[in-house]
Parts: sequence; structure tokens; C-alpha cells
Amino acid sequence: MSLVSFLLPCFNSEAYLQQTLDSIAAQTHTQWECIAIDDGSTDGTWALLQQAAATDSRFKVISRENRGLIATLNEAIALAQGQWLARIDADDICWPQRLAMQLARLAETGADVCGTWVRFIGDRSGEWQTQSTDASIKTGLLFNSTLAHPTVMLRASLVKNAGYDATAIHAEDYALWCRLALQGAVFTGVPAVLLDYRCHAGQITQAKKQQLRATAQKIRLDYARQALPLPLQAVATEWAELLEPARVLTVSECRSVFAMLLQIAQFSPASQPALAEAWLDALQRTQGVSLGMCFDAFSIKAKLPIPQSEAKKWHKQIFRMLISDRVWQIIKRAQA
Repeated sequence: MSLVSFLLPCFNSEAYLQQTLDSIAAQTHTQWECIAIDDGSTDGTWALLQQAAATDSRFKVISRENRGLIATLNEAIALAQGQWLARIDADDICWPQRLAMQLARLAETGADVCGTWVRFIGDRSGEWQTQSTDASIKTGLLFNSTLAHPTVMLRASLVKNAGYDATAIHAEDYALWCRLALQGAVFTGVPAVLLDYRCHAGQITQAKKQQLRATAQKIRLDYARQALPLPLQAVATEWAELLEPARVLTVSECRSVFAMLLQIAQFSPASQPALAEAWLDALQRTQGVSLGMCFDAFSIKAKLPIPQSEAKKWHKQIFRMLISDRVWQIIKRAQA
């Protein structure tokens, strides 16, 4: 059985850490170790880690001064002995079959990196159904991170010499996936929920959001310049600007995005699931839509069908186009 090394960075994680530790201990695949590093916590985090190590020797625990998430992850990678590395955060819960199902998927596909779907808990509900094929995951990276970081299992040899980029603050996972994709790593995913992802106030402050946006935009542009089909690389800068998730689009810009996505679909038919999510996201970010946008939206939907999980978003956009964005905004303000 393959040895899997969990990478568990902890910082003031007392509130939820025990649930995370219990979920690791409950894995049906029992050949694992957990490299848990207390990154200078000032609460009861270290006591919980010590208790876990005393109960189960597979928990390898370390405590030292605060160095930040990226340094902590890279330290854990250096210490890990497993063939595979499994990420988890100190406030999430992995399901008992997580390791077993990811290892099976990796063996089945011969892939190097594997994610899973997540269920949101805490201040948010619903699921994030991430892409599960190599082509769709790599295409999705043109827009944003296509893997839920705490779910990822990857081949340790890929990152032993060069782990997370210390300059990619708050977007270290996105930078790593893009780098590995350009290096030829094969991606896959288990199309099932295998982790509960906790959302709570204060996870990302506004200042961090702004830094994340700037960092991610640089990563997106660098990746687009190399990963876009050759005939489209000349528009990589425009691509990165229009596909930035927080960018508000005009109707004209939205139509440009649709045209770009359809061009990519011609070069890479296997990437259509990621492209379908992208055009719907672009439509959501577009101001000033009205009945005239319906033809464009239904036309691209016929060529890039959206998954059933996105049906609710689509129906909302149909309604918005039918009544016009101006009326839509009036209704939203009245409901606020």
C-alpha cells in the first residue's frame, strides 16, 4: 500500500482542529503519516497536536515560530516520507474514503495530481464540483484555480526539489498547479465530495483579497502566454484581463470572451466542460445585459452545454436578460 503524507499547516486552529485530526485518523487507507506543523500559534493548537501524536505515532508534529503558510507547506514537503502528498487545512474534514478513492483514481488514470469535489460547511452551503479530466483542469487554469487546495493529492517527487512559490502569496496553490501543468504533469479528479470545506468569517481579509487578485492575475497571464493554443497566444494579455474573475464586463467584452472560448473549443474539444463554466461566469459578470443578449447566450450554450450543477445559475441569467439588467438591479436592491 502506498504511503501518503498529509501536509497539515496549523495556525491558531484550536476551534476546529480536533475534527480535522479525527477525520485523518479515520481514513480507510491506513498507510499514512501526517506532518502537522504549528506555525507559531498562541492558542491551544500545540496541545491538540501533542495529544494526537501521543495517541497515534503516525502524527508527526512540530512547533516553532510563525513563518507563514508557504514556508510551512514547504517545510512539511521536505519532511514527508510518502510517495504521495495529501493537502488538508486545519479547519476542514476529509471523508473516511478520501485517500482510498484518490489513490484508486490516480492508479486508474496514471495521473500525477488529483483533486475532489468539496461540500461547504460553516457560513456557506452547497458544493464545489471541480473538473475531473486532465484537459478540462488545465484549460480551467486559464481562468482560475480549478482544484480545491485542501483536497489535492500529488506525486511527492514533483515538488521535492521545488515546492510552493514563496512569491505567490495567497495564490500559492494556483501558481503550483500552473507550473506543474506547464511541466507536463497529468491531472485528474474524483467526481465526488470527499472533503468538507469550512467557510467562516475572517478567512481572507479585504487586504488579502486585493493581494490575491494581483498575484493571481500575474499567474493567469504567465500561464495564458504558454498554455493558450498558439494562434491565440497573441491575445494572452486581453485574455487574462477579461477572464479575471472580479472583472466586470461590458456586453461587447462578454461577446469577445464567448468568441475566444469557442476558438479554444475548436483546438481542444476535451476542454469543453471548463469552457462551459467559463462562458456562464462571464455572462454573470456582464453589466447591461438585456433581451438582445439572449441570442448570444443560447448560441454558445448549444455549442458548450453547461453541466446540470450550473442549471440554477443559467436560469437566473435567463431571467436577468429577459427583464434587463436595469430592472434586475432594482429588484435586487429592493430585496436587500
